Amino acid sequence: MRAVITFHHLGDDPGPLAYPVAAFESLLRSIAARGLPIVGLDALLAPGAGPGVALVFDDGCASVLTAALPVLAAAAAPAHLFLCTGWVDGDLSPAARMPAVSPLDWEGVVRLHRHGVAIESHTHGHPDLRGLDDARVADECERADDAIARRVGRRPRYFAYPYGRCDAESRRVAASRYAAAFTTRLAALSGTDDRYRLPRIDAHFLRRGAIRGRIDGPAARTWLALRGALRTIGGRQ
Repeated sequence: MRAVITFHHLGDDPGPLAYPVAAFESLLRSIAARGLPIVGLDALLAPGAGPGVALVFDDGCASVLTAALPVLAAAAAPAHLFLCTGWVDGDLSPAARMPAVSPLDWEGVVRLHRHGVAIESHTHGHPDLRGLDDARVADECERADDAIARRVGRRPRYFAYPYGRCDAESRRVAASRYAAAFTTRLAALSGTDDRYRLPRIDAHFLRRGAIRGRIDGPAARTWLALRGALRTIGGRQ
């Protein structure tokens, strides 16, 4: 199994974007028990890469620092943060913010970087990129990339489309700037994936203990395939 697992906020808050800290700890133990290495995206996406799991966080919730980092450090597990820089800067529209969840500040972003969490791009303003012209998409990416590079001294290598949505134009811009780009299509990686339309597994669908404990088992594969099909039918892809 090769897969990218996505988290947003770690905590006991209601809603699909929150994932309990205890479940996060359990998931990392289960991944290790299954013999799956937790690796960075460079290793996971390298030609001929073997089984492995990459952990990524979207948006930039403060809990990535306060709740996730201690667990990652204890497990010596790498991770990536797809950062929406407009949320850190406080200039996102209300519709684009996660309600009742605090964002990171730039000091927190720098601390994550210094502790080995790779800071990647999730645009500045978190717009749905579909239908935007190349210049607007490139501006969203450039604002985020420049802000990240100024703060942490490294330009993002990977990109996650806001809401997981993309079209030919946004994929073309992503391909000109990043090593790969991710949607929210619910699936493990395969050898035939478009590098600029890669799938991920949202941690929300790994809440069940039986699924979390055997993430690469047949029951988990069937469950994820079913949920992925339902999301596609519902227009969530």
